[in-house]
Amino acid sequence: MNFKELDNEELGYIVNPFAGVTTDGEYIAGGTSVAFLNENFGQYENANEMIEATNDEGFKLFFAWLRDEGNLN
Repeated sequence: MNFKELDNEELGYIVNPFAGVTTDGEYIAGGTSVAFLNENFGQYENANEMIEATNDEGFKLFFAWLRDEGNLN
């Protein structure tokens, strides 16, 4: 997967509604670097593989969100 395909505005990041978490455990929106995503998850073909490859709950939610929005298989 080349995450640059999802960077429609060529900002260098993809909007991520689960980019951070408050001390109360609530997720906050932000952005995730396209370069970071390509380096760490670019070798995977679909959202399920990406979800399996991480222990981070925010990334699991992010990849599931991208899948549910139709941006990933």
